Amino acid sequence: MNRLSQIFGAAIIIAIAVVFIVQFRPSTGPVQSTGNTCAVEVRGSCISSIDFNASKNLLAMRSPDENRLRAMGYRRLTAEGLYERWLLNEDAKRLGISVSDDELTNELVAGRVHVSLPADKIRQVGYALSLREDLTRYLDVRNRQTKKFDNKQYEKQIRNITKMSPTDFRDYQRKELIAARMRELIRARVRVGENEAFEQFSREKSTRTLAYVRFDRRFYSDLIVDTSEKAIQAWADNNKEELDKAWEGRKAQYQPECRVARVLRVEVTPEEAEQGPEAGKAAAKARIEGAVQRLKKGESFADVARSASDDPSAARGGELGCVAKGRLSKPVEDKLFEMKAGDVSDLIETEDGFHVIKLEQIAKDAEAEKIGRQETAREFYIAHESERLAAEAAKQVLAAAAGGKSLEDALAAYMAQLTPAKAKEKEGAAAPGAKAGGAAKQDVNKDAGAKEGGQAEAGEARAPYTIATHPNRPTVETSLPFNVSGSPIADARDSTEAARIAFQLDKPGDLPKDVVALANGYAVIQLKEKTSASQEQWDKDREFYTSAMRAAKQNDALIGYVRRLKSTIGSEVKYDQNLLKESKPAEDGSGEPPLPLEDEGE
Repeated sequence: MNRLSQIFGAAIIIAIAVVFIVQFRPSTGPVQSTGNTCAVEVRGSCISSIDFNASKNLLAMRSPDENRLRAMGYRRLTAEGLYERWLLNEDAKRLGISVSDDELTNELVAGRVHVSLPADKIRQVGYALSLREDLTRYLDVRNRQTKKFDNKQYEKQIRNITKMSPTDFRDYQRKELIAARMRELIRARVRVGENEAFEQFSREKSTRTLAYVRFDRRFYSDLIVDTSEKAIQAWADNNKEELDKAWEGRKAQYQPECRVARVLRVEVTPEEAEQGPEAGKAAAKARIEGAVQRLKKGESFADVARSASDDPSAARGGELGCVAKGRLSKPVEDKLFEMKAGDVSDLIETEDGFHVIKLEQIAKDAEAEKIGRQETAREFYIAHESERLAAEAAKQVLAAAAGGKSLEDALAAYMAQLTPAKAKEKEGAAAPGAKAGGAAKQDVNKDAGAKEGGQAEAGEARAPYTIATHPNRPTVETSLPFNVSGSPIADARDSTEAARIAFQLDKPGDLPKDVVALANGYAVIQLKEKTSASQEQWDKDREFYTSAMRAAKQNDALIGYVRRLKSTIGSEVKYDQNLLKESKPAEDGSGEPPLPLEDEGE
């Protein structure tokens, strides 16, 4: 009986050994399926939480900063990658694409493991995760002494990193390798001919340079638009329906009460800020205190605000209009609504500087509506007129340049006949007596008490803007060289419109047929310089450029292919939202415990 037991026991041992050898590829182990749920469900198919956690850990193993991973939303990226893996595996069945046991074993013995990411995130996220573009990681599965595959080291790696048994890991990697084969097949279909690559190379490497003139609405609204009551009323009478509709949307800003006010605001300049926070604040405070001294000497609040304020309302003498609650910063608003008509406040400090406000009138009910309608009419009139004048100016200069004048001469001729609006001169927004294209009176800085060089003392008057000194006045500018996808004029409404037009022009000096729309007006452009990609450049960069272009097109092809799969076979998808929740940082800021970082193979 003992002899029989020994023989039977030996037979069992031999059988186990045979199974071990046959099923090695690398060795299997007990299945660990505890706590398994569906991380993703697609048309009734379950992608397990075991796969989800394995993928999550493999993606994160080169990025131990849990806060960075959380910001990337890498749990959702993991789930979406597994969803796309399912799509590719299902399509592989249709195409008859599979992976043999030997092929899978060769990958695992080499320590090469595959993961999935959403196709449209492979490049960006893969780079951030230090992941190869073929979505592979390398595990150290070699013996440190012999440098050969070591099954114990392999099992240790997959258990530590993926928390899977060798059997589960092998099944998991089969699906990943099939998805990888599908990606390779899709990319392999993309071809880039040399002519196509050269044409794209030429478009990107050829450059243009523009001369251009901006016609900014702000220049016209500040200096040129006639803002007399007569002009505003005439426009309002002709646009009553538009104004009534605008008033209906704004009347809540004025009723039942609003307060007519002006503001004098001084903020810390970049130069003052360089002195340090306290010194910069002290310098700004000294400037507004100097302006307050001018008020005490009898100068009007409007004149002081116009020349000393940093607020956008300075050109209007600090006029804020009729202000309701909720439109100003809280410290300024609180002060304004405790003042009486005619009061001028003390200094008010806020985050953006120092303020002094004057309350001119408290308007209620019918009076508030009257003021509100007037302000609405004024605002809409100025917007319409400045738009019209800027457009007309641009077209006039374009026509003159197209007629044979240089862009500089065409602009000079236009500026010479430009005259500031009389209403603006009366308000002091333009220097009295300023001529078209000329400077203000020569002694304006002297009269204002400015220092030599044009720098005013703290709180003293600055020269009002004129046609010659306005920061948004039309001037001829030159762009930097740009290619067909460039943005030569930063504030163009369509960022690439100017570039597109420029590449349609044949030779330097050519002009387009129309002006270019800007965010704040219009521009006239003229081709100044044209360069083309050289054959020498192409010969030098051909291989690199063609490869880069092919990679980009392959990536686009993969994205498009997966998108079609989603719309056909995989539109019904459901995620386990609990698994997608990003973990909160631990109290010490460490987040989830870091994964072991092993050396990657070659």
